[in-house]
Amino acid sequence: MKNPLQELVSVSQYFGRDKSFVLAGGGNTSYKTEDRMWIKASGISLASIKADGFVFLSRDRLKAISTKKYSDQALAREHEVKMDLNAAILDNSTLRPSVETSLHNAIGYRFVVHTHPTIVNAMLCSVKAKEQCLSLFGEKALFIPYTDPGYILFKKVEAEINNFEKKWGEIPKVIFLENHGVFVGADSVEEIHLIYTNLIQKIENNFVDQMPSLQTIFLNKDVLKVVINSHRGFEGLIAMGFKSDLVDLFVSDKKSFEKVEKSFTPDDIVYCKAYYLFVQKIELLKESVEEYHRSYGYLPKVIALKNIGVFSIEENEKSARTVWEVFENILKISFYSENFGGPHFLNERQIAFIDNWEVENYRREMNKV
Repeated sequence: MKNPLQELVSVSQYFGRDKSFVLAGGGNTSYKTEDRMWIKASGISLASIKADGFVFLSRDRLKAISTKKYSDQALAREHEVKMDLNAAILDNSTLRPSVETSLHNAIGYRFVVHTHPTIVNAMLCSVKAKEQCLSLFGEKALFIPYTDPGYILFKKVEAEINNFEKKWGEIPKVIFLENHGVFVGADSVEEIHLIYTNLIQKIENNFVDQMPSLQTIFLNKDVLKVVINSHRGFEGLIAMGFKSDLVDLFVSDKKSFEKVEKSFTPDDIVYCKAYYLFVQKIELLKESVEEYHRSYGYLPKVIALKNIGVFSIEENEKSARTVWEVFENILKISFYSENFGGPHFLNERQIAFIDNWEVENYRREMNKV
């Protein structure tokens, strides 16, 4: 007989090691019985997760979150929910359960795998996301308009699952979240794999243009020094520079860069911040960085220099590489989104919620370790 926890580890590593599904600490997975659940801890990488990377929880205590009254203030509410999630832990783990734990609990299948696939998000981060989702997958794939992650998203999805079950007599196996990702639930990991394969193939069949080459050139140290020296706040940080055919497509001029100048998803904000700086000339770099700093109150993690390349700036090489990988994914999503009407970014209010949320700041710090 298969060990379900080991199956959970295996399916988590499978999707976690494929960067077309998740990057950095993104995505989460779970397994549940009638009264217990194992879910990925917040900030833990799916790619290398072991059994001790999951948090063991009481489903009865989690269900109480659904009916409890919380604060009307967003940040206070999310703090209260976090405390109740921690109170549902059944072992001595010091890890945090994923912020999407209650959502996993509401999906009535043994296994749930939530990822942010580039191919799927090309549709979900497009201006025709809902229309295309319905066209490709019909009414039995549940589409959720963008909702702030955490408790509000859980309650929205919970209500939609209940409505779906009343209409169709079953719980949806696929839940699409606009500008976020997809949840897939099933009672076996084999079915999880099959559903994901079908999702990717259906969406890919609608692609017209081939992705430009992703072969990457690392930009030289002289240019990196210029970037680091552009603001005193960059002192002690690491800059990495990248160039490829895909990068060239978006950094050729300001209009092209506008298609990738803001974040598509919460994870983009966690790892790259919300806004990305385009500089017309290297001589304008210092002035542009200072203006960015005045506008947003923090320094950019991503800088694009016209016809030169993209630079990621972080505390260490690992984090700088993560910034680049997440931003490259933004480029891919924007390119593919043209098949579905073009890119659709998060708005200012949605960005502000993520940027100020303690849970996401925790994930940022976990990634730097």
